Amino acid sequence: MYCIEGVVFHSIEMQKRTNQMASQQSEIVVRDAVTGAASHTQFPVSGEKVSVGATAGKRKEKRNNLDGTQTGSALCPKEGRQVVTKGFTIKPIVPAKKSDVLSVAKAMHREKFGERVKELFDPERDAALKAIQTGIYIGWRSPEYSWDCFRVGDASKCFCGHLLNEHKSYSGISVRVPCAAQSCKCKAFAFIPSRPEEAGEFWLKKRPGFDPAAWRAMCRCKHSHEEHDPTNSHACKKKGCRCQLFESSFVCASCDRHWEQHETFFDTEDSRKKSGLPYGEAYLPFAEMPNLRNAVLTGREGDDSAFKSITSALPSSVNQTSQ
Repeated sequence: MYCIEGVVFHSIEMQKRTNQMASQQSEIVVRDAVTGAASHTQFPVSGEKVSVGATAGKRKEKRNNLDGTQTGSALCPKEGRQVVTKGFTIKPIVPAKKSDVLSVAKAMHREKFGERVKELFDPERDAALKAIQTGIYIGWRSPEYSWDCFRVGDASKCFCGHLLNEHKSYSGISVRVPCAAQSCKCKAFAFIPSRPEEAGEFWLKKRPGFDPAAWRAMCRCKHSHEEHDPTNSHACKKKGCRCQLFESSFVCASCDRHWEQHETFFDTEDSRKKSGLPYGEAYLPFAEMPNLRNAVLTGREGDDSAFKSITSALPSSVNQTSQ
């Protein structure tokens, strides 16, 4: 059974995108509410009862039910829609609002909520801080989007199975960053999720005996990315497998698109300015949501000391929000 925590982190993540689209929406509702329920899962909220049929026939219909007469709902053969029998009431399923889901997550984790947010976003926080410091921004996103699904850092994994810091030096000019590992054929770093949370599989960590270090992003052919060719073809190398192209069996936790619909971008501060992409302090996770931003930086929603330290060290030209 999926956990509610995942939904909340997904809600917050989605909220961030809305603010960033409407400010690039909220780190896809905190990557599904501190990990748990699948990102697409929505909580049913009781709505008003909808009366179907006249009250006068209810008792008769109930008697027919007891006698074995079929009075339940059925599909209309011509239109394929559900028909509800007279005498029944239905409750519409209404998706929970993002703020409601976030409140649930906070209630569940209480004083540990900030710590859980920080733990989930540690890799992206480190990547953002280094990007702000060096002026080289590495993001993984769909080309048509104006936000990054993930901020890529030195500890991020490439399709070839090696980390970014195991590749050759890079700048924000070219995406051709070959792997430096001996005998690896990888010619360009291509980010791939290295944690189940990044692939929307939040529930896996709840399973007894699950080893996060052993988790790998999988293809529909049921083989991992490391069992595929790291060059452009991405054909499966497993003996007897006819897979000619890696097709992810998962979707991105931020945008619900498949891995192959994304690209890894190496940007400079100037190129991001021209493209309308976040840079400087605006590149921090939840930059437009102070409490969550503080939680990512310090593990405490009310502690903005780390944020003040970051912004005070930035020249005004790098401070996007001050422009």
